[in-house]
Amino acid sequence: MPYFIVNLDKLHTSDSGAARIKRNLNLQTDDVVLWCKESVKQADIIIGQGKNVYVYKNGVVITINAQSNTIITAHPINAKVRIMETSDYVCLPEFLYQAIFIPEGVEPPPRNIINDPQIFAYIKDFGTQPGDLGVVAEQNGQVIGGAWTRIIPSYGHINDETPELAISILPEFRGYGIGTKLMKKLFVVLRADGYARTSLSVQKDNPAVGFYKRLGYRITEEKLDHAGNEDFIMIKDLK
Repeated sequence: MPYFIVNLDKLHTSDSGAARIKRNLNLQTDDVVLWCKESVKQADIIIGQGKNVYVYKNGVVITINAQSNTIITAHPINAKVRIMETSDYVCLPEFLYQAIFIPEGVEPPPRNIINDPQIFAYIKDFGTQPGDLGVVAEQNGQVIGGAWTRIIPSYGHINDETPELAISILPEFRGYGIGTKLMKKLFVVLRADGYARTSLSVQKDNPAVGFYKRLGYRITEEKLDHAGNEDFIMIKDLK
């Protein structure tokens, strides 16, 4: 994912561009360019893609032409969620790593941790067996998150009729409701494929437990994973 530095001194927009941004964001400011400059200074992430640069800050994305430094538009982040395609499978290793829960104050594990057979099983040869279903979220053509299921003998395995769910969003795009959109779309996909419920495994001290409960999951079991962490096994009925 290419990152860019924006030339603040050259940023500008047209009258129509300023009007569009104020309308899209309901901004109460007379200086849209200054507002955009401040957003760039405090950006969560700045991504270059094609001819444009995308600045993300507090749930808003600002689109800037990289060559002319023209602010084209700005609007709330509104990721598109779609069915995972074969070409998206290349994203799964990164999603798998980003799905690992890292408690506050703990150093992130090395990236090769996903090669642990019990972890890699969540993506190994994905798409080759029943229950391999997934959805991804796109923002400005960039795949930024995914949710998928597998029926494998892993942490959250219940039985051979219940796919286990995993979800992952790139850190810079968390907190914008994308996870909820991914989950709800995947529930639709699972129902259409005839599944009556889905399971997952989550560490007990992971704040995501509350997120899963809000989506209808219930705790059915507690057990230790292979690393000795205390996990909840959770199930959601789909029918």
